[in-house]
Amino acid sequence: MKLADKKLWLELYDVADTIQKIEPWKYLWDMDLLAYVCQPMDEIFYCSVMGHGGMHKAIAVYQGEQIHSLFELAKEQYPDYELINYQNCITCNFLSRQQTLPQNREIIKELGLSFRGIWISFENYEKGYEPSPININQVKIMIEALKNFYMMFRAIIEKGLKVDFENGQMLVRRYDKERKLFLNYPAPLILPEKHFYTIRIESEFEKNIMKLPQTEMELEYEFLNYVPIRISDKKEQDGRYYYPISRLIAERKSGFIISHDLIDKNDYKNKDDYVLESVELLINYFYKIGRPKSIYVRDEETKMCLKDILDKAKIKIIVKPKLKAIDEFYYTLGKMKM
Repeated sequence: MKLADKKLWLELYDVADTIQKIEPWKYLWDMDLLAYVCQPMDEIFYCSVMGHGGMHKAIAVYQGEQIHSLFELAKEQYPDYELINYQNCITCNFLSRQQTLPQNREIIKELGLSFRGIWISFENYEKGYEPSPININQVKIMIEALKNFYMMFRAIIEKGLKVDFENGQMLVRRYDKERKLFLNYPAPLILPEKHFYTIRIESEFEKNIMKLPQTEMELEYEFLNYVPIRISDKKEQDGRYYYPISRLIAERKSGFIISHDLIDKNDYKNKDDYVLESVELLINYFYKIGRPKSIYVRDEETKMCLKDILDKAKIKIIVKPKLKAIDEFYYTLGKMKM
């Protein structure tokens, strides 16, 4: 580890140790958001405290649009194996040695630190990857975010700043250039706009697709999520393991699996190419079996990707976090593996 990197890591551990001593999980719930507007990075960081309910203690930091994943998880509607697709953040953890990633234990050892009872560590949660240690750029982000989280929390506990979290407020911290000081104040919950990828279809498609008969069939389609299967040779240069993408079409009523593939993301030049192929796969099935009455998808991202196509084909699109046939298929595979 470079000396400069080691200094940053030690600074981060010093901040985290300070936060551990004030025990914010005794006062805040995970949906009580503290937001820091970081002008140097041109970003907003949302901080969520875990542990009030007695589960493991941590501070999760969401950067910009990542905050939407917290609200997806809060629905508590997704099957367990799908949760990895709706957790995008970096965390400061306060766990036992056994719960700490082996790679993080190595970092702690290299830094010359030691813990008794509760160990402090940091993890990166990114869609498509196993949880992993944070990189040096994320160390810098965590230093900035946690330092300001600490100041926001002090404003609540020591200065008595009132924030009506239960009625949709959050605590905001930003630097006022004119007054040359940081301001902490309650504000209505404001989330960054969520951007979706949408495929647009030419008008000629609508004419052709409407010539197909419409059936009573109901399909489920998933092609943007990953399944948590570690494959030994699927590893990035930085050592992170990545998961295969699940592309699966099922008939909802019968549970029949029409098509199933586990996709390696490196088989495609980029995500656009993969999505286009996945859409073409679905359209080809329309020409084989007719237009289904409806298609069920797991989330808004998948819905928006297919919306223009299905609207033109006069096919109803329904969002259900739990997909009956697809989830049963993976549940059965899991039992067989056990």
